[in-house]
Amino acid sequence: MYMQRKFIINFDQKLQIGFTYPIPLHIEKYYSNNYWVSKNLLGNIKKTVFNIFQKRRVNWIIKSFSNGKILDVGSGEANYYKNLPKKYSVTNIEPIGSKVKNPSVLKLNLLKWDTKNKFDCICFWESLEHTSNPIKYINKAYNLLNKNGYIFIEYPKYNCLESKLFGKYWFHQDLPRHLSHLTDKGLKLILKTSGFKKIKVDKVFSFEYAPWGFMASILNYLKINLTDNIKTNGNLIIFILLTPLLFLSIIIEIVLYIFNKSPIGMISAKKYEK
Repeated sequence: MYMQRKFIINFDQKLQIGFTYPIPLHIEKYYSNNYWVSKNLLGNIKKTVFNIFQKRRVNWIIKSFSNGKILDVGSGEANYYKNLPKKYSVTNIEPIGSKVKNPSVLKLNLLKWDTKNKFDCICFWESLEHTSNPIKYINKAYNLLNKNGYIFIEYPKYNCLESKLFGKYWFHQDLPRHLSHLTDKGLKLILKTSGFKKIKVDKVFSFEYAPWGFMASILNYLKINLTDNIKTNGNLIIFILLTPLLFLSIIIEIVLYIFNKSPIGMISAKKYEK
C-alpha cells in the first residue's frame, strides 16, 4: 500500500525492471491471513469473480498444448485448474511461510527445490512480482521444463499508463509484497537470455484485478485506506458506497484494454532444445 514509504523502488534501466529496497527480512508478516481467502460475504463474492475470470488461464493452457504436467508457482489456494481435463496434472507450490490452507499445495523454496520432476508448463500467475530475483526464477523454470515446454507469466505492468498516472499511490505497486516491478521489455529480455523462444506478449482484461486496482489507486491518492478494511471486516456498507466508483473504474479499464493500455500483462514463451 502507499503508506509503506520506508520502501522504495530502484529501477534498473538495463534490465528494465524495478526492485523493492530494502527487501524485508520477514516478508511473510506483510501477508495477512485474509490475503488469499476471506470468509465473509465479500470474500465469497471475490472468490466467485476470480473463479469466473481466471478461467482465461485455463484456456491459454488448453490452446497451447493438449496434455501434460503443469507447475503453478505461487498457486494460492490452487483453484485455477478445477475445470482442466484429467489429461493434465498440476503441482501447486507456495513459498515457505505461506498461509494458504489447501493441504495439497507444497510449501517450498523453488530455487532450492531439488527434484527430478520435469514439467510441460510452468505458470507464474501474478506471482513472479513477489520474488526478489525474477531472473533466477525464470532460469529455474527453464531447467524444470521438458523440451518444447511453455512458460506463462501474468503480471502488473510497472510502466503502464495507470502506474505513471498514480505513481506511488498505484495499487499494483503493492510495496513491499511486490519485490519486483515488471515490464514487457524487461521480461522479454530475461526470457530471451534464459534461452526461451517464441516469446509472445498478450494484453489482458483481468476483470478480477484491474477495476478494483483502479478504484483502490484513487482511494490511495485520496489517502483513504479502505481496501484492507473491506477485505478484513467485510464491511458491506462501505462496499455499497463505493459501487459508483467501481462502475466508473470498470468503464475506464475497458477503454484501457481496447487501446492496449491494460495494467495487467501476460507473456508466454517456449523452450526449444535440439
